[in-house]
Amino acid sequence: MKREVIWTWAAEADLQRLFAEVEDSSDGNGLRLLTEIEKATVLLLCFPLLAPNWRLPVRRLVLRRRHLGLFYVPEPRGIVVIGVADLRRDPESLKSEMLGRLPR
Repeated sequence: MKREVIWTWAAEADLQRLFAEVEDSSDGNGLRLLTEIEKATVLLLCFPLLAPNWRLPVRRLVLRRRHLGLFYVPEPRGIVVIGVADLRRDPESLKSEMLGRLPR
């Protein structure tokens, strides 16, 4: 079975919002952000346990040169991205938001 990257609707909304913010600051930065995130997800498909545990079962990959974290859950079918967030936020609100996105 081919492993895949599955984006939750909330993670897609995060990515769209971040793209718009970054692109508004300077043309082309949004595309660079998407490229960086795509490279990270390809790497995680090969090495799903690469990023450290953040709050089980969620892992967090910190993106280079950015204050962003890619939050995901490794599964047999691939990785499920549950969010992309600015890590400079209040840690408790970030924790509450990301853990609230996990399926019950």
